[in-house]
Amino acid sequence: MTGPDYTSWKRGDPVGYVRQDIPDFDVPAYEGKRYAALAPDTLDLQQRAAWAVSGLTGITDPDADYEVYFRVRCNQSPAMMQHDYSDVAIQVKFMEALPLMRIISGSARNIEVDRRWMEVGLRWIGPDGAPYMPLVGRPWALINAAWWDIEPQGDYYISPFPGGRLLSSVVLYARRSRDPRLLREAERVVDALAALAVDRGSFAYFSPSAHQAIRGRTSDPRHQYKHRGANVNFITLALAHLYRESGYEPAANLANKLIRYTLDEIRYFGDDGSFVADHKLPGSPWAHFHMHTYTLLAMLEHARLTDDADLLERVRLGYEYGKSQGNALLGYFPEYLNSEQQEESELCEVADMIALGLKLTDAGVGDYLDDVDRWVRNMFAEGQLTPERRYWLERYTDPSASTHRESTALGRIAGAAVNPMYQTNDRVIERNVGNFAGWPLANDWGVEIQHCCTGNAARAIYFIWDHILDYDAGRLRVDLLLNRASPWADVDSHVPYTGRVDVRIKTPCDLSVRIPEWVSPAETSCDVSGAPRGTGWNGRYAVVGAVKPGDVVTLTFPISERTEEIWIEKRRYTVVIKGNEVVRIDPPGSVCPIYQREHYRANTPLWRNVERFVSNENLHV
Repeated sequence: MTGPDYTSWKRGDPVGYVRQDIPDFDVPAYEGKRYAALAPDTLDLQQRAAWAVSGLTGITDPDADYEVYFRVRCNQSPAMMQHDYSDVAIQVKFMEALPLMRIISGSARNIEVDRRWMEVGLRWIGPDGAPYMPLVGRPWALINAAWWDIEPQGDYYISPFPGGRLLSSVVLYARRSRDPRLLREAERVVDALAALAVDRGSFAYFSPSAHQAIRGRTSDPRHQYKHRGANVNFITLALAHLYRESGYEPAANLANKLIRYTLDEIRYFGDDGSFVADHKLPGSPWAHFHMHTYTLLAMLEHARLTDDADLLERVRLGYEYGKSQGNALLGYFPEYLNSEQQEESELCEVADMIALGLKLTDAGVGDYLDDVDRWVRNMFAEGQLTPERRYWLERYTDPSASTHRESTALGRIAGAAVNPMYQTNDRVIERNVGNFAGWPLANDWGVEIQHCCTGNAARAIYFIWDHILDYDAGRLRVDLLLNRASPWADVDSHVPYTGRVDVRIKTPCDLSVRIPEWVSPAETSCDVSGAPRGTGWNGRYAVVGAVKPGDVVTLTFPISERTEEIWIEKRRYTVVIKGNEVVRIDPPGSVCPIYQREHYRANTPLWRNVERFVSNENLHV
């Protein structure tokens, strides 16, 4: 069967969802305490989350039920955003990230989007619980879908791939609202996915692929490409999320079968954790970094829930292998391994590696917090489109500013017409502030976004923010020296201007603070509200001991610069590093240069007035 006829389509025509009657649900307000503060002008994830709210909601299309535009091109003038097949797979990532960004920041910007996205997601869920992707009212629905060989089944096709991330979003909304009806919806999706899967006893897969399941088909997608088979893990991670929330056993059972398919049938990882090639192109086989690291995340969540020590060890080996294949100083991980050309670093894989480092540390299989600190401060932070970078891109795409665009490493800018059916050039760069680069170089933010990276990186902001502090039964531990407001204490980090962190205590507790990797205990001093205090040591943690509300605990330690010549993806760079932070890179980027951080080289911090937000919610995801 073929899809609908679009010859009479006009913008704003209704989308033909499989379902109109959806359960009522509540989107709770994002409540918390707000107060003014003066903070060091260093990396602040509350600010980054507020920008992310703006970006996640800013690229929506109100004429298409706030569907996102998947692709952004700033290598043409004017810049353009485009709908295509990948919209739905990306929107479900945004649905999961957006509430988390609001919890961090308290931002209510474009708050109407949250509810509409969940309404749309519930309307994808058919009477049988399967996720039906609509074609009617979405003439771009199959643009760039050829690689996945989608076969429209009339006005819809069933797609487990976005259904998996939708499942994660529904679980998160159910958790916030404590609404059992949403959990029942999630369980219906699991039952439908289990019925759609080709079950071979010890393993299962979807046919012809995770992107479209057709009942009665049994062909195995791994016989085309391993990558296609491994896509089942976008579902595996969601199954773990539901099992963690509700204990729904069919979710754990299906997750186990999909993992066994990935490990035992596809053999997607070597025994040493190496990433096995997805495809074979002329010259050499290549392995897609993000598909492997996302698979590791799915396996990690399942291993922790099922106490599978062997699986956890396989994840650790995969993480160590991934770390060996990139630049572990900046956190630059190539999109493809074994490539003969220079590979950009998708923010997807940077976010994945950060999440793996945090969650493996939580699981007790290693201490990867120094890895995380380096990568967060460098490629991750530099990968977000900040307001300052907006002006570089606007200059680059301005037709009147052509003097510097002819010889950039990222290609000459081109003019292009915009098709109003599925493209827009309305305030494109402004609306993308807060989103993440798709293909940055080591010294340049780049000129394109594919919002897979934004969805994964925005969610990682929450992982990082949640791991700055850990409070349990009167014990407060500071794990990462980044700015953070919380119910227990506020952290003001002067790093990298100076080696200093202030912890402003709000509740009685026993305090420990982890010092950075370049500092020894003997070099660290502590005072509490101006009075010197000796500290004990537990590994890299300075044990401050009992503190009370109103105390300001200050730890100081040396911080200095060093210059290194390094190779990143087949090119040599000179970097100046202060602490863990790259403050300069040569040669600089030519379009939207990153690491423009000369101000950090001063030994006196700049300050800014901020509005702190402390949410009433404390979710661990």
